[in-house]
Amino acid sequence: MVIERQRLFGNDLQLIPRGSDMDLRRQANGDYALAEGNDNIVQALTLRLRVREGELAPLGWPRFGSRLHELIGEVNNNRTRAVLMAHARTALERDPRISKIIGMTAAPLERNVVRLNIDLLLIDNPEPLNLVFDQSLEVA
Repeated sequence: MVIERQRLFGNDLQLIPRGSDMDLRRQANGDYALAEGNDNIVQALTLRLRVREGELAPLGWPRFGSRLHELIGEVNNNRTRAVLMAHARTALERDPRISKIIGMTAAPLERNVVRLNIDLLLIDNPEPLNLVFDQSLEVA
């Protein structure tokens, strides 16, 4: 089961946040670290939400990403949070490793930051996965 899960969720270079950007994580020996299994799916779903939809079209992934960036500059109110949840749901449902989104909430974390708390089921995995994603509404 662990081998199947590893194959299903794969691995990738592990990324760490650096301000509003991401950077590769290095191990103590200087090698690049890998995100594997659940860590990789969480990283992949987070990237799907962070990347602007259509941004990877030149690489052959026209529907990868989300429309969350369209809400930058909006007021952090109930309407904006509802639209954020709708955009996040649409983006996540495109990932073939997700079988079902169980629930999602959006709450103001700071004046210009919304925290999405998403519970979902992955294919071939009966245990729910909780994904937490903070979206800034602040214009850079």
